[in-house]
Amino acid sequence: MIWKVIGQSIIGSSHVQSGKTCEDAFQFQLVDLPEEEQALICFVSDGAGSAVCAAEASQLAVSSSVATLSDWISTGRIVDDAALMELAEIVYDSLKAAAEEKELPLNEFSCTLLGAMILPDKACFLQIGDGAIVRNDGKDYFTHIWWPHNGEYQNTTTFVIDDPNLPNLKTKIVEEQITEVAIFSDGLQMLALNNETESVHQPFFNDLFKVLRMAGNQNHIDILNKRLSDYLSGDAINSRTDDDKTLVLATRLR
Repeated sequence: MIWKVIGQSIIGSSHVQSGKTCEDAFQFQLVDLPEEEQALICFVSDGAGSAVCAAEASQLAVSSSVATLSDWISTGRIVDDAALMELAEIVYDSLKAAAEEKELPLNEFSCTLLGAMILPDKACFLQIGDGAIVRNDGKDYFTHIWWPHNGEYQNTTTFVIDDPNLPNLKTKIVEEQITEVAIFSDGLQMLALNNETESVHQPFFNDLFKVLRMAGNQNHIDILNKRLSDYLSGDAINSRTDDDKTLVLATRLR
């Protein structure tokens, strides 16, 4: 099956008012496999609002994650929980090197990281911090891989650079076919998740994936990607969250 993917990182209204840039980032890559299959690699990161290099950190985190996993696929490396720990260590080292190059404290490169590598019959998930990964359970019901990790207060979480031993890293290997996945930053948690029941808000994803499934070619996907940008920038979203928001949707259903 071939993946169809759209994604946007949109600046929050509070960042516009304060003169900040968007501090979220995402990156995905499709890797061709034998027998007309594809692997999907996709990561999202949210730079800490208090960090001077938040935007640079989030972009570095996603780019190093995607590049590493792409290389591992090309070399035939088996990805397990230990490999995902190594991936997180690579991201940590990249952020540390960037901070040292700029002669800044490491916490100025604070960011979350969450993402997935999905093969035809296997999926690997990783997360540090808040935001969430949602998957279709195979019966058109959307479930979260992990509930977002927030601290004592709603707007606090953990970051990649908090501890070189990465005690807050979560990893999961799923040995089954996954057909749809969504990854989003904490700016969309209030819309996409139900805190009272700790469950996924089904209509939010049903409506979005229904349209994406019908995309028949790259031109249709490009149009939907523009519509996603308009949707995340619109009043319906901004009236409920003033934070940066990132959303990536991927399906291989028709």
